[in-house]
Amino acid sequence: MRRLLILAAALGCASQGFPPGGPEDKAAPALLSTSPDSGLVNTRPSKWAVFKFDEVISERPQGAATLDMLVLISPRDGAPRVDWRRSSIAVRPRRDWKSNTAYTITILPGISDLRNNVRRERSTIIFGTGAVIPATSISGVVFNWVEGRPAVAAIVEAIAADSTTYVAVADSTGRFALLHVTPGVYRLRGFLDANSNRALDEREAWDSSTVTVSDSVRSDIYAFQHDTVGPRISTVDARDSLTLRVTFDKPIDSRQTIDIAMFSLKGADSLAVPIVLARPALEYERARADSAAALDSAARARDPISRARQPLPGARQAAADSVAANLPKLTRPVPTSEVILQVFPPLRAGAFYRLTAQGVRGLLGATQTSERSLTVPKAPVAPPTPADSLRQAQPPARPPIL
Repeated sequence: MRRLLILAAALGCASQGFPPGGPEDKAAPALLSTSPDSGLVNTRPSKWAVFKFDEVISERPQGAATLDMLVLISPRDGAPRVDWRRSSIAVRPRRDWKSNTAYTITILPGISDLRNNVRRERSTIIFGTGAVIPATSISGVVFNWVEGRPAVAAIVEAIAADSTTYVAVADSTGRFALLHVTPGVYRLRGFLDANSNRALDEREAWDSSTVTVSDSVRSDIYAFQHDTVGPRISTVDARDSLTLRVTFDKPIDSRQTIDIAMFSLKGADSLAVPIVLARPALEYERARADSAAALDSAARARDPISRARQPLPGARQAAADSVAANLPKLTRPVPTSEVILQVFPPLRAGAFYRLTAQGVRGLLGATQTSERSLTVPKAPVAPPTPADSLRQAQPPARPPIL
């Protein structure tokens, strides 16, 4: 009898943990309920708002250091308080819920279970502590302006005169929406949170504007590093004897027309070398590519055999094109930090030159004069051919005997 009791106890202990056999659990945690229910008005959580899932949640989410970094309370009064309760997550403001305020609480993608199945969707509660949830919003796209693409996971804030701050995180396409904002005037600010601390740091790209909310407002944000010092020449490279590529240490104002009058080039003898063309590198390369494509298209049009051999786009390329088509497009030119200069007459190989730039504006309008020297590389010496080696191996011809 004693042996049976010991065996039963052992079996009871062994049954703890994941059950053996059966299909492997590959499903991410599913949201079962929230408290309070979304859409309620005249409600005030006793202390915590709660998200209830269908299984135990890991305390270590994917893509964030802590659960706190996956929770947004808008409007906010500081970092939210987050309490892990096995299969539930409870959240509350840093201080307390405000009266007559519409709240949006969002849990970002990244919640996972104990088997590391990750939830890819956002979970949201919307409720009001007053009688009305305003049907207002501020939406748009945050762009990394210098790189010319949407800014994934950028932080967006709408800050009122009394410091009330609504907050959102841009999605994988850079799109954001601040919902149920109290009507009024706000400073809209977006920034690329490079270190994921949800605060704007000194070298992070950002921008801001003023918006007035009475209904729904759309405003895109073009984030860039705000520097009050103008662009300075960083490098000058001779692409060939007629072409120089000039790289600046900061982006150039895309609204500025680049002109040859902004540059001067002098040799070691202080004589000026005429500059006949100055264009932003992006514009220069695009014009070359368009010209090459036009020539190629014309050649294919004259050659029916070559045209028939054109490969059809594959499924992978079609999928990539579909994704690119769904990404938001910038309505401003992408700023460049490179300029192409062309000179004539040609530069001398091995010669020393000094380039000066002045009046080139940065994105905030600042300018400065800068210089950079370069030495045009000499043409590489061609390796000897077998014929050259044979000639060198032959003895010199004897002078004729008179």
